[in-house]
Amino acid sequence: MKKTLLAMFALVAGMASAQVNYTAVDPAAETVLPKAYGDYAMMSFDFTFDQPVTVGDLSGVKLYEMSEATAATEVAPDDDWRATVSGNKVTIWGADYDGFTCTFVAKDCGYQLVIPAGVFTADGATNEEYVINYYGLNAPEVPVTPIELVSVEPAEETVLGAETAYPQMSFTLNFNQPVEVDVTGVKLVKETPEGTEVAPSDAWNATMSNNNATVQFWGADYDGFVDYFAVEDCDYYFVVPAGAIKAGDAVNEAFAFHYYGLALPTAISDVNTEATIVGRYNVNGQRVGASQQGIQIVKMSDGSTLKVVVK
Repeated sequence: MKKTLLAMFALVAGMASAQVNYTAVDPAAETVLPKAYGDYAMMSFDFTFDQPVTVGDLSGVKLYEMSEATAATEVAPDDDWRATVSGNKVTIWGADYDGFTCTFVAKDCGYQLVIPAGVFTADGATNEEYVINYYGLNAPEVPVTPIELVSVEPAEETVLGAETAYPQMSFTLNFNQPVEVDVTGVKLVKETPEGTEVAPSDAWNATMSNNNATVQFWGADYDGFVDYFAVEDCDYYFVVPAGAIKAGDAVNEAFAFHYYGLALPTAISDVNTEATIVGRYNVNGQRVGASQQGIQIVKMSDGSTLKVVVK
């Protein structure tokens, strides 16, 4: 009996919290109102729901002109606000005296459409108040947030063949914001960024995660799984061309992530005995001492260079 009462209470609470919410509105919020002619905009707004709804009293629907110089001013239709229902779409429109959609002069200011609570009903649930903002002529410029690469996996300057001679064709990039991706031009090459391409059996794909802020680029085999490649003892570059990553108006510059093939030597070997070491540098080109741990670029007196790992 106790469980039954608890279940009924949960059901009633769930019904009480249910709301009718639209999935899309046209024109979209925070956009410039489309013009019918000149600067005249239509008093018409299309709402799309995930289910059929019933439309109630529209007397509280308001369209306001939001001027910075004065208080909000109502922009009323000549006659009244009406609704046209077609499936899951409801058009809320202001009528002129002839029964057509009313127009108004859109000014260079903000506008606000207010749909009061209780207008839309579905399965006993109703909507909360909708407040949707628009612009009459010119939307304010939105600063472009540059796309920043947070990290890449595997990390740059690491050895692709450190654990296996057949590593996966998979590289994961983490960004500072959600992005869109075009895999055209993505490639894995060896020797130099413009060197010989190491192509997957099928094609490069992109899988999004972390609210689209993380992109996994992976080469597919013919069965749709991540492909592998036989790593060689050479340099590799994973190249993502400029413009492949987008976030609004921002795009990426070209990426060329540098890797090594096979395990790096841990000591200097096969060196010309007449050549001597004239300098040691880290991967950033900074001079380091012989005991500095990590990857070192060793410059020899005969002009040759060696990559070594100091542990």
